[in-house]
Amino acid sequence: MAERLFRSIYQLLRLLAPSFAMISGQRWFTTVNKKVFSMQIQKISLIGLIAIVTCVALGISHALTSLRLLRANVELLALRKRLEMIPVNDPDQIAARRLPSTDTHVRRWAIRVPPNVTKTLYANWGDSTLANIQKTDSKTVLKLQLNPDPATNQSLISLRVERNGVDPQRGALKIETGENVSIIAIDSATTSLLMGEIPCRSEAVGDSPVLRTANTPVILFATESTENTSAAFSLWLE
Repeated sequence: MAERLFRSIYQLLRLLAPSFAMISGQRWFTTVNKKVFSMQIQKISLIGLIAIVTCVALGISHALTSLRLLRANVELLALRKRLEMIPVNDPDQIAARRLPSTDTHVRRWAIRVPPNVTKTLYANWGDSTLANIQKTDSKTVLKLQLNPDPATNQSLISLRVERNGVDPQRGALKIETGENVSIIAIDSATTSLLMGEIPCRSEAVGDSPVLRTANTPVILFATESTENTSAAFSLWLE
């Protein structure tokens, strides 16, 4: 009797086994599908987030680049305006103006002379007044010939002052007129004067062009001490 009962249960289980397998399989596939769908959603969300961040970064970069370019164009236009010489109605006039410099100890000028006119650049300094050193026949005066560009009749002049590396109390002047370069040692008083370390009064050709007749001297830069110690320097065209 017991044996028949076990056989009946065994046969019943064999009949129901495929149904249990199908049900458990459906549940497993359903769970797997949910996991795959969730992973796909997470993947799509991550890609979207990366795309949004990339677009924002590109937009900010483009805005910054455009702003820098605009600022550079404004500075370029201002620089071009400063470098342009104002047209001279009278071709017999001399035009001079200061050029921009990033170094506080470097001064630069552009000089335009009339055609077929020869000009000389003079530099002088010493423990005296400007009135005494601004003389072309002085024994200490330095003379430099200008060689204007034939196409523009323009010359570029540069004046640099720096301290002596061996003796910091003394200094050196470097004057450039195109391809001509002169380096001169200067005393401590003139060095302090040109480095702006002592009170002084100065005059110089500025950003606005200065116009002179061909026979009139043009003082590019002149300065003298207002202290008890006498010191003066002058750079002029004549």
